[in-house]
Amino acid sequence: MNLRILAQTFSWLTILLVIAASVSGISRFRRLLPSQRHLTLLACFDATIELTAKFLSQVVHLKSNLFLFPIVLTGEVALLALLYRRALQSPVFTKVLPWIVGLFGLYALLDYLAPHTAVHYAPGVQVVSYLLILGMAGLYFRKLLNDLQLARLSQEPVFLLSVGLTIYSLGSLLIALFSNYIIAHYSRTTQIIVIDGIRNLFNVELYACYIAVLWMPPPKANSLSS
Repeated sequence: MNLRILAQTFSWLTILLVIAASVSGISRFRRLLPSQRHLTLLACFDATIELTAKFLSQVVHLKSNLFLFPIVLTGEVALLALLYRRALQSPVFTKVLPWIVGLFGLYALLDYLAPHTAVHYAPGVQVVSYLLILGMAGLYFRKLLNDLQLARLSQEPVFLLSVGLTIYSLGSLLIALFSNYIIAHYSRTTQIIVIDGIRNLFNVELYACYIAVLWMPPPKANSLSS
């Protein structure tokens, strides 16, 4: 199969999955835990961005939608920060949250507005965003260990989401670190395989995780994610 067609197939699959996650969250919204409701907002945000990017590419035939990067990355970090604020219940995290989101959003905007001599995938902004996500997931894992609430983790929505985010962020982090190098030194075929193909595999993993989390029944016992 042609690599471009394969990349397009994965691209549409990611869109279908994130739409399915959004519909799942909206249809079950009243029965969801607060953390799952925050995830529903994130899924709807991601679905809107995915559909907008596809519309600009397929209908408007816009050559580049990289202007969406500051919006996408800042929005995802902000919505995840709100989710983890409730899960962590940490006064310190709550206090620094506006600074984290504000400074990151400013950095993403300045990086986009800065002049660039070639196609710019904002690797620096991506790296920082993935590190922030890994940091929030790490804080949640540490809270679980410190509180010794390790029973029935399979029923903890935030735990499952954190595992999915960790896998997604680590994989995407590696791609972001090497994206400009791949663009400069490797063929278009390799670029499609890595930047379009493998990246979409991690998107598929993440959105499948969204669906799994949003269909989880509320735990019977007290939950960190309640």
